[in-house]
Amino acid sequence: MDSSTTRTDMVICKYISQAMEAKGITQADLSKALEGRSKGYVSDRVLGKRSWAISELDRLAPLFGLPDALSLVAAACGSISSQAVSERESRISDDLVDRIAAHPEDYDVAANIDENRDVESETPDD
Repeated sequence: MDSSTTRTDMVICKYISQAMEAKGITQADLSKALEGRSKGYVSDRVLGKRSWAISELDRLAPLFGLPDALSLVAAACGSISSQAVSERESRISDDLVDRIAAHPEDYDVAANIDENRDVESETPDD
């Protein structure tokens, strides 16, 4: 990433790379959609070395089943935000489990405060 590319550029590049892999799209396919741009030109953008122009994203979007550049950017932003949410939820869950496991006596859970918790073990079998 050079000084002219932004975090947004990197999110878009990552999305495009993942979508290319998932749909079997090659850089040659991108070059054709971009009316014959060189392999180096396309490669620099796929790798995040340079920014995509909105007009280029408009031409690429149909390859990924999207109507336009805005949809492509939204899909890219959605993919990164859902990954971030998933990672955050996992981290919160793991942290909470570790904390409870370290000191279970500090946490009131229904099983510990249920007045009837021992009834089943005290009830004779029929």
